[in-house]
Amino acid sequence: MAFARRLPLGLVLTALFGLALTGLTAAPAQAYYPCNGPGPGEVLIGMDNSTNPPTPLCEYVGEEGSGYADPGPSGYWEERFGAIAWGRDSGDGPTYSWYVNATSFAEAENGALVQCQQSGFSNCILGPSIANGSIAVVVANDGGLFAEWGDDSGQAKRKALRLCKKSAKGCKVEQVLDSPAAWVSY
Repeated sequence: MAFARRLPLGLVLTALFGLALTGLTAAPAQAYYPCNGPGPGEVLIGMDNSTNPPTPLCEYVGEEGSGYADPGPSGYWEERFGAIAWGRDSGDGPTYSWYVNATSFAEAENGALVQCQQSGFSNCILGPSIANGSIAVVVANDGGLFAEWGDDSGQAKRKALRLCKKSAKGCKVEQVLDSPAAWVSY
């Protein structure tokens, strides 16, 4: 035999009304969302690097005449580039020069090569180049030089040390060159 207890109709209606109201209350809007790049009324605010490949993240800022005004700062992020040029010093030892915060790869690479030649180094050739990141230079006990790039100085150091330790001993970080993106105000 089945047993069921009946609740008063007023209590049931009150409970249902309360549940319905919780579904109608305003929830905070997500400030950003995955996109395929900014479209009309959207701006690119970053990348979600937890996905492979990284996914662009956009925010809706409205279109002209929509009545929506973003009171935030006016400007944009501009890429910055850096490069290293390897060379030989007057004693035929390995050395390097660099150029950072350039507005293009070409400017960074040409700048590093020119700096190498103007410093009196010979056999100048390009080493690593970066966009919006860091290059770490590591020196080994025997004077050998190694360099790697990374999204930040920590990643660049780890990669350069790992590269050095594959073929040398006594690897130490000599220098980290940073060339982060720059905020440009209107």
